[in-house]
Amino acid sequence: MINRGIERERKLQRSEYFSGQYFSLSQLSSFIHQLNLIRSMNPISAVEIGIGNGFVSTFLRNAGIPMVTADINPALDPDICAPLSRVASQLSQKADLTICCEVLEHMPLDELDDNLDSLAAIGNRLFLTLPNSYRCWGISGFINLPKLGARLFDLNIDIPWRRPVEGSPHFWEVGYNRQCSRKAIENRLRTRYKTVRSGRFALNPYHIYFVCQ
Repeated sequence: MINRGIERERKLQRSEYFSGQYFSLSQLSSFIHQLNLIRSMNPISAVEIGIGNGFVSTFLRNAGIPMVTADINPALDPDICAPLSRVASQLSQKADLTICCEVLEHMPLDELDDNLDSLAAIGNRLFLTLPNSYRCWGISGFINLPKLGARLFDLNIDIPWRRPVEGSPHFWEVGYNRQCSRKAIENRLRTRYKTVRSGRFALNPYHIYFVCQ
């Protein structure tokens, strides 16, 4: 049985994206963080790489943002069914924003630069998320302040105890080694975009985001 890589992702059943883990509070919180940050970028048009269960693309479409979805899995019914390297050639024009959440870690690390080139060819800007290799301890949530309302706080810290990727669907994660540390990924992105900032989702510190413009 293939436990990771293109063939696994190509053959996953749609039901896999509606399993119990996608109803967990941490995963649902990640979707909320994605939508909030993407909205702050005010995209004119967007291409989502890796449609998953369609939560993000459906919400953005309903918000009036022209969306194109792309995936290698035909069971997910994407607008473009093709590998990442071939998506740009199937677009009528370059998008304003490329959205790629929890996708690149499913491909070998030595393909990362080629994959980032492919993402840059699809859209002028990029919203990228990747899993955090480090375990986190701490608390996060909302605090209600007089006159200011609810404010998000994050008191989590990474501890030097990485989660193993062997046996998982991932080839690598942020911090898995020096080549894919958060700083190393930022540096790779800065060769393709003028500004890059990164952070982690307070309500799910397992996910790291990169906003590239």
